[in-house]
Amino acid sequence: MDNDVPGTDYCIGFSTCVTRTISMANNLRTAAGSHERIMVLEVFGRYAGFTAMLPTMAGAANRCIIPEHPFDVNLLTELMVEDRNENPSKYAIVLISEGATFKGGEMVFEGAEKDAYGHAKLGGIGDMVSAKIKELSPNYNKGKALNVINQKLGYLVRCGDPDAIDSIVPMAYGNLALDLILNGIDGRLVILKNGRYDDVPISVVTSTKKVVDVPKFYNAERMRPFYHSFEMKPMLIMTSEG
Repeated sequence: MDNDVPGTDYCIGFSTCVTRTISMANNLRTAAGSHERIMVLEVFGRYAGFTAMLPTMAGAANRCIIPEHPFDVNLLTELMVEDRNENPSKYAIVLISEGATFKGGEMVFEGAEKDAYGHAKLGGIGDMVSAKIKELSPNYNKGKALNVINQKLGYLVRCGDPDAIDSIVPMAYGNLALDLILNGIDGRLVILKNGRYDDVPISVVTSTKKVVDVPKFYNAERMRPFYHSFEMKPMLIMTSEG
């Protein structure tokens, strides 16, 4: 769902996650606006920030924080206060990946519990960032503290009915996989590459990592995606490895 599997441009669940994140951010902005607050939304993304980048690119948030680039919370606060004060409705939104880290810090974990793959469960970075923004906001708001709405979207983005892409792609993947089985072929990963279905050796999954190309797609100084050079890019910007 984080769309972080190497070798393919698309993983099942990613589009639904992005769609739900955009919808929920748009719904929650009414609360942020009515209370004139900064809103911090924590989303999935252990090592890859695609689930924060794509909704931000679509206009769901002013800024996004991703795992690939440790962030300066002072700079984030300054940008969020600026965004909030420039907005006629006096609010601003930031999406933060669960795997994001403070500059010089480490990932934030919920506790000692491990998931089915032995990974410590992430969670809590949104709480920490919210508290720091409120603490630091007077430095950028003429001495007055700003309140923060903090919401972890969590499993709300990965439950319920799939969107159109996540209804079509799994059907095609299933057909591709069945064709391989019927032809006696194993050790392959069914994929979408450059808008076309294919299959590649399963070894590609462990041979490399798939993360956001920060210099190419993430404006670290402005803490949001770059908005340029879309010509001949894949439909889901920044998700292709080549």
